Amino acid sequence: MSGSTVFGAEPVDTGTTISSQLRTPGIRLDRYAPDSFLDMDESDGESHRNSEDIPILQRGDDAVVDKGPKIMGVSFDELVDRLVALRMTKADVNFAEIFLCLYRKFAAPAELFAAIVVRLRRVRDDQSMHYLSRTETQLRIIEVIAKWVALYPGDFARPATRRNLEDFIHRLASEPIFSASAQQIQRNLECHVIEDDDTGWAKSDDLVDDVTSGLLEKDIAKTEMFSGVSSLQLDDDKTAVEGSRTSASSEYLHSAGHQFQFHSYEEYEREAHSMEPTDQLPMNKFRYHIFMDLPDEDIADEMTRIDWVMFSSIRIRDFVRHVSLPPDQKEKCKTLKNVNRMIAHFNHVAQWVANMILLRDKAKHRAQMMEKFMNIAQKLRQLNNYNGLAAVLAGINGSSIHRLTQTRALVPADVQKNFARLVILMGTQKSHFAYRLAWENSPLPRIPFVPLHRRDLVSAEEGSKTLVGPAGDRINWKKFEVLGEVLLPIMKSQGQPYPNLRTHEPAREMILDCRMPTDDEVSAYESKPCAELAANVSLGNLPAEYPGGELVRRTSGTA
Repeated sequence: MSGSTVFGAEPVDTGTTISSQLRTPGIRLDRYAPDSFLDMDESDGESHRNSEDIPILQRGDDAVVDKGPKIMGVSFDELVDRLVALRMTKADVNFAEIFLCLYRKFAAPAELFAAIVVRLRRVRDDQSMHYLSRTETQLRIIEVIAKWVALYPGDFARPATRRNLEDFIHRLASEPIFSASAQQIQRNLECHVIEDDDTGWAKSDDLVDDVTSGLLEKDIAKTEMFSGVSSLQLDDDKTAVEGSRTSASSEYLHSAGHQFQFHSYEEYEREAHSMEPTDQLPMNKFRYHIFMDLPDEDIADEMTRIDWVMFSSIRIRDFVRHVSLPPDQKEKCKTLKNVNRMIAHFNHVAQWVANMILLRDKAKHRAQMMEKFMNIAQKLRQLNNYNGLAAVLAGINGSSIHRLTQTRALVPADVQKNFARLVILMGTQKSHFAYRLAWENSPLPRIPFVPLHRRDLVSAEEGSKTLVGPAGDRINWKKFEVLGEVLLPIMKSQGQPYPNLRTHEPAREMILDCRMPTDDEVSAYESKPCAELAANVSLGNLPAEYPGGELVRRTSGTA
């Protein structure tokens, strides 16, 4: 079969730079190019200068050649053509992942669905193609629709769009050669579909239904291979569909998750909601001994289980909207609560670690707690839980703990040496180069350092426009490739859950249920006269739950 199938699209001027816009080889599924977007302003400033901006004496030989006007961005039709084209390289596979995830920033679901059906009709009308080649191309285009429905069923929740897809499925099922594909799409569609939150997307079906609905129905009716109403109504598969109501998107993302307790975004979200911190248990000497008796492995496993549940409750598009929406729209977007919950949990763990170390007054007890958390950090690294590891490091290296020199001196040297390696791993040097290298080479399962990847998305989102060109109607696909560099490894990570994680209830209570002092309580103690505070320190009258690092430094200078 020919790999250069034409889908009836108009010929493109080969003198333009469209191919370079669409076929950039730099997108990799699980690799990160250092400084590819964090230093985007500097690199763009060097590479996109026109020859007119360079002094004549500084121009190279290539600057003298007139290459003609440069066409910025690509059109929507060109992107759809590549979406349904034969996938020759890994970059083509990654393109489909990125496009289906991010197209909502410049197109509505009904618009994309109509464009795909148009190309399906063009293939049917192309009599120059061999029958087998034509059938293979049609199956490939149908596969794109099937993958789209499986990954993002919420795009078809609007009545008009769903009605068009269902009509497409029934007409598709009338052809025996396509009936299996129709059944696959039907199974994905009949799973519970929650209407996608359109907050933050540039276009939605509400704006384009009137335009595309008639066009789509017309295109489907014209398609000869869909002649007549479906003779195969898929009733035979109704029972099987009813018996597998798990989310189709989660089946794709969690295909290896049979050993884990949850299998859908909704289940993960319900469990993550139950993991929000409470203040039921006071932090006291009794709680200190309970925590010290818990095995390091159990604490690290429970921290990883909590992080994994929260990470898996986040839909991949929520990361994009979390960095794209202005503050007033973020409040309207309900799905962002999952991202906010994980960020809040990161801060909670960092604060909890600091409070646990400061729970006792004597340096030797604090050193024992600090050593335990350093060992827990090693376990988190072995589990590839970078988010939990960064939270523990943030607690140990926070201002209230970092300057406890007497406490740190009592920690065994070998433990401090191993911990120093973790500090270097998660350090900020060279734009977190050590972490990025470890992240791209870590086997699955793994949990990313979410705050850093969120910052990367902010840099990519704010660094360039979505639409470019003189009329502002062409898509800056380079921007979406940069977003894809961040999102694709996260997609891959969500697809492989931890196989043997189970709940460790004592560790869970210590992590989530301990009461920590509020800012008002801390301020009340810090507002006392220095003489009174010094007396309290010497007499040991400070409450056990008070994080006294700052207090001790101000009054007695001890750890």
